[in-house]
Amino acid sequence: MKLLSLIIPTYNMDALLPRCLDSLLVPATLERLEVMVVNDGSRDGSLAVANSYRERFPQTVTVIDKPNGNYGSTINAALPVAQGKYVKILDADDWFDTTALVTFLDRLADISADMVVTHFTVLHDDGTRELTKYNVYGREPYDYGRVYPLDDVLRDGHIRFFLMHALAYRTELLRTMGYRQTEGISYTDTEWACYPVFRAADIIFLDINLYQYNLAREGQTMDPKVIARSLGQMEQMTRQLLAFYGAYDIETLSDVRQAFLRQYLTNRVRLLYKCHLLDIPRSQFNAAHFAELDAELTAACKQYGLGPIRLYPANKLIRADALRWWHRHHRRWPRWFEALNRLADRLMTWLFVRIFKR
Repeated sequence: MKLLSLIIPTYNMDALLPRCLDSLLVPATLERLEVMVVNDGSRDGSLAVANSYRERFPQTVTVIDKPNGNYGSTINAALPVAQGKYVKILDADDWFDTTALVTFLDRLADISADMVVTHFTVLHDDGTRELTKYNVYGREPYDYGRVYPLDDVLRDGHIRFFLMHALAYRTELLRTMGYRQTEGISYTDTEWACYPVFRAADIIFLDINLYQYNLAREGQTMDPKVIARSLGQMEQMTRQLLAFYGAYDIETLSDVRQAFLRQYLTNRVRLLYKCHLLDIPRSQFNAAHFAELDAELTAACKQYGLGPIRLYPANKLIRADALRWWHRHHRRWPRWFEALNRLADRLMTWLFVRIFKR
């Protein structure tokens, strides 16, 4: 059995896919790794590129060619046939540190935890690199290589959410829970970082900087311009998360797990408010649509025991609640106040990276 199945969703990535695959396919990985390139109806040469690697590395690379169904459909197509002990997602415009991958495979041979968490590097469009760990202001609260009951980690409160780039799961866990992602929209990697938390029993942290997350590519889904155009999809994704929580038999979960998931969903709702009230350009803000969305989210928060929602700026310097302002005045902050807030955000981000993420 392979140690790790890597699912690589691919749509119109013929220029970047070789870099991704070359970072994986070295002699020390070939026998232990399954690389599953899922071509999501690409209209460029992505399928030809994937097939050329399958021909060169038939013992490692498999190709799934399917009609376009967006991100979640690629995971749903690959997961049922994955052969690895563990499974992880790698986007085609990103790559792995090759040396770290070899070390990661070495460690997976002796691990049986449901969740495996590693570091990742964020590459920004200004050329800077940011190492991301699950730590608290430079202090790392968990011993690397030690298996923890997940409830113990969630109880501590150090971790408010997980991110796709850091996560690998035991494949059988996902199959047992019938894991599926929403199809037809973007941002469903949020489900990958959320739904398994309902079922996972234990977790291990490894001191390995594996995933290289490329935010520098124009058109990347986390590009602020793309987010502004895709807010409807983000809204739909938030609805999916709330619906999953509402349909789950919550009473089967520990109080710790329930509290963590409620806080997680509260933060997802807050993020949606932030996109509308703080992030998107004023010219794209639709007050009537937002009023309807606000009523929907307020009802959901009441139904599921979420909140309260406070929308303070990330900079921690300006202590003004943007959502409270909306509820009082039914408009966004004044232009001058938004400009002041953006300046404070940039300043505190600059300081945080240099102090805690060197």
